[in-house]
Formats: sequence, C-alpha cells, structure tokens
Amino acid sequence: MLSLALDTATTWGRFALADDDRLLEYRPLNVSGSYADALLPMIQEILASVGRKKEELGAVGITSGPGSFTGVRIGVATAKGLAWALGCDLVSVTTLEAMAGAMLAEHPDANLAVPVLDARRREVFAAVFERHNGWVRPLAEPAADTPDHWWARIRELLDDVDAPVYAGDGTNLLLGQGDDLRPELLGRGRPVLRRWSAAHPATASALAVAMGSAEVDLPRIHPFSLVPQYLRVSDAEVKGRVDLTPKVPSTEVDFHKGQKDPT
Repeated sequence: MLSLALDTATTWGRFALADDDRLLEYRPLNVSGSYADALLPMIQEILASVGRKKEELGAVGITSGPGSFTGVRIGVATAKGLAWALGCDLVSVTTLEAMAGAMLAEHPDANLAVPVLDARRREVFAAVFERHNGWVRPLAEPAADTPDHWWARIRELLDDVDAPVYAGDGTNLLLGQGDDLRPELLGRGRPVLRRWSAAHPATASALAVAMGSAEVDLPRIHPFSLVPQYLRVSDAEVKGRVDLTPKVPSTEVDFHKGQKDPT
C-alpha cells in the first residue's frame, strides 16, 4: 500500500511516502509563513520523485495537532480533501504521537518518549508515550500545561526521569538547561550523551512507515469525522472571550472508501 504522511503542525514541515513499510521518500520543509502555497506542490514533487501518482495512494496520514493553528488547519483540510477525493484511507494521529513514534524509531534502545512543543503562554504541549506493537501508546495523554506541572507528572509516572527520549522545541523549557537544569537530572556521575534534542523529529517518515506496516494497527477515520486537536483555544479567542474549537462530529457516518466510484 502506498502511504503519504504529512506534518504541517509546526514550522518544521515533515512529508514522507512509503510503500508498505518501506520508506520511499522523506522531505523536511521549514516554512516561515503559511503552508497554503507550499503543501500541494510538495505532495506532487514527492510523488513525482519516485514515479508514482496520487491516484495510487492507499492511505493519507496527518498530524492533527497540537501546534500552529494555521498549520494544523491547512494540513488537516488537505488530508481530508485528498482522502475523500481519492477514496483512500485517512489516518490521524496527534503531533505528539507522531513525534514519539519518530523518536523511538531513531532510538531503538529506548522504550519511553516525551515529546514537547513550546505552547507559548508559559506552557508546553507534552505527553508521555511507551513503545507498543511497533508504534506507541500514551502513558500520559497530550495536554497543555506549565513546564513545572508537566515535570511533576513525569516524576510521578516514571521511576527514572532520565530514561525517556526527550525531543521538540519545548525540551529546554521542560528540562531546563545550564544552571537551571532540573535538580533530578544533576549529579549523574561521569558525563554521558543524553537522548535529549530540541529538534523536531522525522514525524512523517515514521508515520508513513507505520501506516503500511502489518505490525501496526493505526485506526482509520472518516474525513467528515476528523477535527483538529488544538488542545486549547487560540489567543484571538482568549481576547474575544469565545471558544471556536470544532466540536467532535457524529461518528455515525459510512466509511467513504470507494465512494468516488460507486460502481
């Protein structure tokens, strides 16, 4: 099965194509503006680079947030439109889940991952995941909270706070750095290379491969049922004292696969 995965939730765009569990193409694309003009050309470019067409896609995967409100909306809308038009499967995971999958793929010796994104407003988006059946499952669900509150949750949940892989642009906010490093991370004896990174991992490649793997069972979702996972309201909504977060639509919709050609 040909699988296309998209991550536009942050300025560090990640795009990948896999045939079953074999990665065909991976493209990072850092954007300073909007994905509106770059996303569809990038998809066409990835497909063309390996001599494939969008009509061959068996599944489209998307990171549905949290992250940039605009980036999440553009990615989710594009993935929904492609899946509906092509009649192919649609897979949606949170940005943090895709990050965790990529982090553990990069560190096969690790079993725990803590992806962290800077959520502004002195908060981070974070979660705790463990390796499970070729992919990941949450031990602490994605949420927005202060770095101190998240660190307290991690300490309560894990016996060894140095065991997980930490990654994402909120890592330094969570763990501290230099003189402000968390006390629990000090005094570990001789220096060792820790599995911490402020970089955004290769989310799309991990998701594309997982979508085509016989070992991994990622749930499919109807395009009409997919809504962004913002985890909190936007600054504009706070200032206007309104909540425009999409409500979860009815799950009582027929599966769309093949509806483009009912015969």
